[in-house]
Amino acid sequence: MGLAQADLACTGDLQAALRSLDRARGVAELLEDEHRQRIEAVTAGQRGKFLLDAGEPMEAVRLFDRVLAVSGDGEPRDLAVAYLNRAFALSDLGDVEGALADDLAAAQHAEIADAPMLVAFARHNAGFDLSMLGDAPAALAEMAAAREIAPHQDDGIPLLGRAEVLYSVGLLYEADLLLEEAIPQLLKAGRRTDRAIAEYFRARCSLALRRFDDASVFAARARKHFTAAGYEQWATLARVLELEAAFVPVRRGARGMTTAAIRRRAGYALAAAGEGDAAGPVLGQHPGHAARLVAAQWFLLAGDFDAARNTLAELPRRLTGAPLTMRIQNYTARAELAFAEGDRSGGLRAVQAGLGLLADHRSRLGSVESVTAAAAHGVDLTLVDLEAAVRTGRPAALFDALERGRATFAGTGRVNPPDDPKAAALLTEARGLLVKARELGTTDSKERERLTRRASRIQNEVRERSWRHAGNAGSVRRPVTVRELGRVLAQRDDEGHVVANFALIEGTLRCVRVDATSVTTVDIGPADEVIERVRRLTADFAMAANDLIPPPLRAAATASLERNLKALDAILLAPLRADGDLYVVAREPLLSVPWAALPSRSGLRTSVNSYVARGRTHARPTGERKLLAAAGPGVRHGADEARAVGEQWPGATVLTGKDAVTQQVRKALATHDVVHLATHGQHDADNPLFASIDLADGPLFAHELDGTPLPGSVVILSSCEVGGSTQVLGGELLGLTSVLLRLGARAVIASVAKLSDELAARVMPRLHAHLRETDDPEAALAAALTDVAQPVPLVCFSSVEGLTAG
Repeated sequence: MGLAQADLACTGDLQAALRSLDRARGVAELLEDEHRQRIEAVTAGQRGKFLLDAGEPMEAVRLFDRVLAVSGDGEPRDLAVAYLNRAFALSDLGDVEGALADDLAAAQHAEIADAPMLVAFARHNAGFDLSMLGDAPAALAEMAAAREIAPHQDDGIPLLGRAEVLYSVGLLYEADLLLEEAIPQLLKAGRRTDRAIAEYFRARCSLALRRFDDASVFAARARKHFTAAGYEQWATLARVLELEAAFVPVRRGARGMTTAAIRRRAGYALAAAGEGDAAGPVLGQHPGHAARLVAAQWFLLAGDFDAARNTLAELPRRLTGAPLTMRIQNYTARAELAFAEGDRSGGLRAVQAGLGLLADHRSRLGSVESVTAAAAHGVDLTLVDLEAAVRTGRPAALFDALERGRATFAGTGRVNPPDDPKAAALLTEARGLLVKARELGTTDSKERERLTRRASRIQNEVRERSWRHAGNAGSVRRPVTVRELGRVLAQRDDEGHVVANFALIEGTLRCVRVDATSVTTVDIGPADEVIERVRRLTADFAMAANDLIPPPLRAAATASLERNLKALDAILLAPLRADGDLYVVAREPLLSVPWAALPSRSGLRTSVNSYVARGRTHARPTGERKLLAAAGPGVRHGADEARAVGEQWPGATVLTGKDAVTQQVRKALATHDVVHLATHGQHDADNPLFASIDLADGPLFAHELDGTPLPGSVVILSSCEVGGSTQVLGGELLGLTSVLLRLGARAVIASVAKLSDELAARVMPRLHAHLRETDDPEAALAAALTDVAQPVPLVCFSSVEGLTAG
């Protein structure tokens, strides 16, 4: 038996290993009955493991059943191993619930045997089963528990399992990093099949991250290694992935290809489908189905709709039991075919079915980061929807397509904070480290860097913990349609209200302009000039706000600032003829534009959001409202600003100095109608959920607010750049402002660029005076900025007044 394992590990020769097992059984015939039965059971289990690794799970299950039948009252450790092996085989056959039951049984027997490594292995595998059943947070929690039991396991399996779950969530960068670390460990441990699986998922991550050459390389390596192991199902899946990696850049216009070459690749995919049918399914994936989906997409690219239709007709309509990404791919192909053949209703049904799957997926996710990451799996589906809408030439169709995709990933994953005292303790520790780093100033740069790095590691641990939180926010938000929006605008007293819905499509900025009587599309032009001018604005604001820069240079920056604001006004707003209220819907780079500072918007209500947000009904003030104003450290006029703001509101709470701490501000955000924070802040582009504002006891992170429902409050962030956001893969946005809006704030007024303390201290009391009288954040900001000589980068982020959540 030892020789059998050595043969397979060193040479990969399955038949030689099986012959060694046959010889072991022959020797066992000489033993007494009790010993012979035990040896036969063990050799059957070993044979099953070998066959499982070679891609024969059905025969493996038969052998594992025999082992468990003989070993019913055997040693707990042997039973744990037998259950583990059968769980692997059941999982490969798609019986995930059966696999989960066996993994849990294995964990129980391993605990009785006092075998912690086996316990860890079983719990890790149970996590994988939970992921296959669609419960990624529970899967990550189970895998984390396994890691705590066996923290030094270095065979690559824990890394591979976590990476597969993170890929399923949509956290692609994080999954890719784990796979990069796992592959050499798997190779060193002799886990050839698992190494090939890791390469397959690196290819999947690379493809989603648009690293097309890397995707092709990893898919080819995986195919080579699966073929060497005799694992035909996975080898076919890897071949299909190679063809998919060639398809995506051609489909997206990144690479050219002749029609003849496209047809050849469709033929290769059909050939792979035949191989996949012969090989059979693995882990819920049918290689033949995967190959036909890719073949259909190549046929669509060639314009051969008949071939695409016939190929899709060979597939089950819904692919129940297949991975989420494959089911989304199925609806994407069906939508594209329907749109191409002029069946717009059929195309929309396919799009909505795919978005429904994504909505169900994101509803299980509890952290804001996971919810936004899930959008990565819908990129191709929403692209097909948008392209079809553009081809109709109807502005309403484009507007509705934009909002269908955006609304699916809006809002939060939870309606109450997660019960995670360990995460709270870690955040407190990170906050303390950053306070120490802040106090060092420039006196000890090495120590400050060490403290900052340590805090960053703790923040990453908190992020990982948040991914384990389950969603409980219920159904996702219903997208706003242009018809519904038109009715709301028609009911308003002012006929000049315009909603401008911007989109970047194939390098060109387009805007759907909606008012009370019409819907039109405006082509703004290439995005390059806008991107460059927004970049210049950011630099100009930073220089103009810096008191340490000589006045002549600041004056030059202010002049450049005004020129760029006028230029952006002419490019973005002049074509829209927006002379009244304006609601801007956009993604980056347009969310970094200080819209209220554009010359044509002086004195006019202007608000911004990343999608057309519903859930706000405007009510005039009827009673006393609760306000908290807090001033953080290092803000030269912060205490005076907070007190001046507090004077505008009867009964206001004002916190300055050592009283302005994170706990008080967190509580106020959940309980007060208006919260004003005169603090410095940072937007962390690499880790946007750790965008923060500085308070007396350290930074308050956006991450700490996740799951905290806000009472329709107005939040004013009189801080440097905390209005910024980071656009993640899939187009969703993360940052302090976006988190506050997702959690229920009806408006957030924040700066999208550097704002000087002195300028903020002058503007903010005026803003609050108007806000107290009108309860209208957009009007208050417009009034506060009127007659201010310098451009001010404050923006009001909010929902559309009158759009209800129902």
